[in-house]
Amino acid sequence: MARRVIALLGTPIVLDGQDARAASEAITPGHLVHLSAGAVAKNADDAANVAPNFALERDEMGKDIDVAYAVGDQVKVGAFHAGQRVNAWIPSGENVTDGDYLTGDTAGRLTKTGVSATVRLAQAVESVNNTAGPGDARLRVVVI
Repeated sequence: MARRVIALLGTPIVLDGQDARAASEAITPGHLVHLSAGAVAKNADDAANVAPNFALERDEMGKDIDVAYAVGDQVKVGAFHAGQRVNAWIPSGENVTDGDYLTGDTAGRLTKTGVSATVRLAQAVESVNNTAGPGDARLRVVVI
């Protein structure tokens, strides 16, 4: 079972407090997020244009990684860099093997679809077979 935090190894730059932005949609910690126009949304950029920013849990408020942000909530975002590990999401239907390269999809998750030698955001550090779903699953990755 994955650890119950999003930042697994390393300390990301945390956008919180004065830098916090409101959620423009429901976001669960571990989603790959996009920052724009004073708001936070699940990543919707194409695979070649994704920053490693992930929604973090609000542990200081007693909330864990399963407590989603509602629209309008201030989202705690971690900006990660190469070598740091993240507890991220993969979509239903995805079968990821330890060592697979991943990139962002347009729903705030990581996927093998669209990965090439020049389009890599993370590498799996465990194997998770989520082909049977029923929904998204968590996966430990290292940002590259």
